[in-house]
Formats: sequence, structure tokens, C-alpha cells
Amino acid sequence: MSQQLKLSFPSPSKIKRINSVLSRKEKFFFYLAIIVLLASIVAWAVYFYLSYTKSVADFGGEYIEGVVGRPIFINPVLASSQTDLALSRLIFSSLLTYDDKGSLTTDLAKDYQIEDDGKRYRVNLKENIFWHDQKSELTADDIAFTVRIIQDSTFNKNPALKNEWKDVQVNVDGKHSITFDLPEPFAPFPNRLTFGILPRHIFKDVSPENFLTTPFNLEPVGSGPFIYSDMERDAEGNPISYRLIANPNYYNKRPYLEKITFNFYDSADSLYSAYDKKQISGFFTASGAKADNWNNRRDTNVKIVRLPLYFSILFNQEKSPVLAKKEVREALVLATDRESLVNEIFNGYASVESSPILKNFGDFSAQKSTEFDLKAAEKKLEENGWKKNAEGVREKDGQKLEFSFATPNFEDLTRTAETLVAQWKELGVNVTFTTAELGDLRKNFIQPREYQAILINHEYVGNDPDPLLFFHSKWKNDPGNNVALYDNRTVDDLLTAASKKQSLEERRKDYAQFEEIILNDVPGVFLYSPFSIYIQNQRVKGMDTEAIINASFRFTNVTDWYLKTTRVKKD
Repeated sequence: MSQQLKLSFPSPSKIKRINSVLSRKEKFFFYLAIIVLLASIVAWAVYFYLSYTKSVADFGGEYIEGVVGRPIFINPVLASSQTDLALSRLIFSSLLTYDDKGSLTTDLAKDYQIEDDGKRYRVNLKENIFWHDQKSELTADDIAFTVRIIQDSTFNKNPALKNEWKDVQVNVDGKHSITFDLPEPFAPFPNRLTFGILPRHIFKDVSPENFLTTPFNLEPVGSGPFIYSDMERDAEGNPISYRLIANPNYYNKRPYLEKITFNFYDSADSLYSAYDKKQISGFFTASGAKADNWNNRRDTNVKIVRLPLYFSILFNQEKSPVLAKKEVREALVLATDRESLVNEIFNGYASVESSPILKNFGDFSAQKSTEFDLKAAEKKLEENGWKKNAEGVREKDGQKLEFSFATPNFEDLTRTAETLVAQWKELGVNVTFTTAELGDLRKNFIQPREYQAILINHEYVGNDPDPLLFFHSKWKNDPGNNVALYDNRTVDDLLTAASKKQSLEERRKDYAQFEEIILNDVPGVFLYSPFSIYIQNQRVKGMDTEAIINASFRFTNVTDWYLKTTRVKKD
């Protein structure tokens, strides 16, 4: 019978015997072989573990955001500062919200239907959603209550928000169903359904006199992904730190982060210093020009976020005889080097825009673009009789090619104005500009329409370009926003029709036709759309948002953010 071979690891006594019979050199190689074997086993085990598992987000950790400014009203009806609005977005829910590309998506709403040729919106709510205090379910009564608070000027001191809802009728059709009736169809209306919902069971007993001072404005109860925890105040009672904890009963995806803390600062410099000292995990800034300060740091991620706004210089042809001439306006468009503006003023953190429809934002995208071509601009003016005089300024029939424009006295706009003046000087156009505080600009220039041209920004209605307010002729006079005093009946009809259509495809066609007409009419020069920047420590993962409606929506995908990871078996 054959004997079975038995293998066993040598006992300590046998190892001692080996030590006694091996030479020093033999011992060295013997133990080296053992070390190599053990290292190989460990390396193979690690390789096997890493090959058959993957790193995924895990729950836990605290994200600390730095913010310039302090909260006053963490109440979606009263919030006006970006600090108040951002905190409100984390604590309160809305019927609809935006995804990480700036498109509308449902939040509290399960779905919605558009009825009565676009004049009625019926919203069905998700069920079993509870307020943070767990004392009441969120229902259609809370939605209707919030809208009525918005519509009541004794409560709501925000005229812009009140104006959006003044003619909307709200009806509760059941515990989880509500309808909004509009006086006429308005296609961008779903963007209005992104307002935060107040808890009726808390605010129903708050009088208008106490609405501004109720403790719930700083210690709110909402239904969003994060719950108010506590705050730290300075000696004068001002909030210096504000803490939120994850909502364990959140109806959508549970947040990975356990806590979010906001630290408040009095200036941008103190905010930047706090980040450099690693006192905060990140901050949001509208200034792409400063992004290069952190772009080359290994411990930092610089996230570019697009916004639905653009800047343009619009012409008031009624106040400037030279700007009333189409060849002059066309030449100014050709002689504007937008790439230079973006690179010199924003360090590349902006997109070149040639149209009132932005490129690739939300559900609509610009179809046209205009390239910088100084020679073509010069040729156009030469062919139309505009010749340079001894001073290098073009003239025609004794009329000099010169005009002025006004702009708010913001640093980026002042630099833009200076650059445009220099670029157009190369063309032979003498241009000057005036800056003013925003209030003074509105009072002394915009309201009376006393300017030859004006450099300002335009914002979308949520994620919808809806150019009607900016280019329909009925808004030429104050308080309308048609500061170019643009008047084209075909465009009026197109924009009116588009604002009432529910089909995105039909509206895209209308906007494409509008874009073609307006670029041919040349009411101004469309310039750029600045990016906002999110500076975050590289440990913060999951912030993949590409576009937001305004800074308060920067936490759109906050439930995907994480600091901790774990490994799980690969599928």
C-alpha cells in the first residue's frame, strides 16, 4: 500500500534545527525566500480583492461649505440672498426641480398633466412624504397654502415672486392632487413650480405681523434631503455656523453625507483664506477669473457650472443716428472678438455666445454663430462710404462714426466695456462708455431709455429662454425689458405663439426662426455667458452637476455627494 504524502509547516523546534545546520549565507537566502513567498501571497490576495471588488460611495462624513454672507430668512417665500436660497433648497422640497444638466424633473410631484390647451396644470403628488418633525404628512393642502402665502402681500414682501403667481388660481383636488389654472397658456410655467413648500401645520397660526420674525425662519421645518440641526452665533447673535443633518426619511435617494455645515464669512478674502487653511471643504464662486488660483492644486477639484444667462450690448437706434444704420451694426458684430473677451476677462471660464439662445443649455440650443472678422467689418464700412479721417475715426457725409453706451459698474463689465472700446477703435469707431450703480442705471438710463447702447445681462425664465420679455415690441417701454426697443411684427407673432405651445419640438422651430430673424436685424452684439465655479477638496466626490439655474441650485445632486467609500463585489 502506498503511503500518502503529508505536508505541514515546520515547527519552531525544527526551524531552530534548520538554523543550526545552515550557514549564514544559506540562512539569508532561506529567510529571503520565505519573505518573498509571504509578500507574493499578500500581493496576490490584494490583487484578487481589487480585481473582484469595486469602490462605491458609502454613508457618513461631514461636508463644510464656506459662504460669504449670513442667513436671515431660511424660508422659501422670504429668501432673497443666495445664502438663504441655498439653505432653503436643502431643507425644503418643491413640486419640480432641475437635474444636473438644467432640465426640469419631478421632486414632490409624481407626475403632471397639461390640460385646457395649456391653461391648466394638474399635479399629482408622491404619497407618504412627511415633514421633518414627523407631525404631519405633506399634502396638496400644504401646496395651496404656500401659493396663497405667496399671493398675499401682507406675508410676501418679494414683489417679483408675487407677480409670478398673482393671476394663478389654485385648487386642491384631493389629498395628493392639485391644479393650477392660468389666465392664458404660458409654456415656461413648469419652471414656476420649483418654489419651496411651507408646512401648513406650522405656519397656519403665524400672523402677517409675525411672519418675518417667527423662529422658524432660522430654525425651519421642511421636507427636503437635509434637516436643520443647530447653529452657532457670535457675541452679537449673528449666525457664524449652521448645521444640517441627513434626512433619514427622505422620500427620494438617501443622502450619502451625514452632515452639511455652512460657515459664514464677511468677505471673499476671508472665505478663500478659510479654504487654504482647510477649514472648509468647498465654496461656490461666480468669478471664473479667480479659478486659476486653485486649478493647479492637487488637493482641489475645480468644477465648471453653466448658468442660463448671457451678456450683450444692445443698441437704442432711436438715440443714435449711426447705430440706426444696419451696415454699422453689422460691422460692429463682425469686429467683436468674443474669444478675446472670454480669455482676457474670464481666463476662459465663459462660453462665447452669438445669439439670445444659449448653446446647449436645457432643452434649447443656439443654431447660429458669428465669427470675428475685422477685415470683413472694415470692408462693409468702406463699401458703404465710411472712410477714416486723420484721427482714424470713420466719417460719412460729415457724420462721425461714434456713439456711447452705459453699463453697471461691476468689474467684469467695466473690463468688457474697455475691451470693446479698444476693439472697435481698430475698426475706426469712436466709442465711450459710462458706468453707474445698478439702481442709478435703472433710474437714469433704463427707465427713461436714455442711452445710445447698453451693456447688460439677460436671464432665462428658469431653464427656458423665453425671449418674449426681451424682444417683443409691447415691452419696449419701461417696465418692459426690451431695452433695444426692438420692433418686428413677425418676431412678435413667433414669440407669442411659442410661449403658448407645449410641444418642445414646435417651440424649437419657432425659436430657430426667431434667432435667424433677430441676427439678421442686428439689435445688438451678443457676447458671452460666464461660468460659475465650484471649488471643492478632492475628497468630495459625486458633484457632477453641469448646469444650474442660479447659485441656489448648486446642491441639485447633493444626495450623490460622498466623502466615504467601501468596496463591494463586482457584478
